[in-house]
Amino acid sequence: MTNALLDQRKASARQWFETLQGQIINTLENLEDELAGGKSAHRFSKKPWVRAGDGGGGTMALLHGKLFEKAGVHSSTVHGEFSPEFRKQIPGAEEDPRFWASGISLIVHPVNPNVPTVHMNTRFVVTSKAWFGGGADLTPVLNARRTQEDADAQNFHAAMKDACSKHAVADYTKYKKWCDEY
Repeated sequence: MTNALLDQRKASARQWFETLQGQIINTLENLEDELAGGKSAHRFSKKPWVRAGDGGGGTMALLHGKLFEKAGVHSSTVHGEFSPEFRKQIPGAEEDPRFWASGISLIVHPVNPNVPTVHMNTRFVVTSKAWFGGGADLTPVLNARRTQEDADAQNFHAAMKDACSKHAVADYTKYKKWCDEY
């Protein structure tokens, strides 16, 4: 892949993650509005941050509302070098320790104890190789068995299984087992 094509992909990925962050923020604020029966006072506060050292940064967005006890939607684009200890664990970093990564993280803790907490993150990572990676999970609350039988949890897992089935390297059963044990 040429440097120009890689730079174009990196710019596209960064823009996509930042746009996705805005869409998720709007959706969660709209849900707060619906609960309030109009425009809610609960809004995301956004704060830019800068990565010390090598470089990059992003935008943290945090909401404390009536529907969501706490919701975070963070985007970032960072670059630098992996530490010597970490290089062996990252594809392409042993040949060249430099990296670039852009992504989004989502953490949503509903007020309702019957609704599972959701965590999700995904990144476009570039070393001497390039790939997308990440994960998502529902953290069961109250009774784990009841949560697994819940229609929303079943829909979540069906969507995860469907997404994994489209990629030979994504083994849903293996990933679900890791998550359940974690």
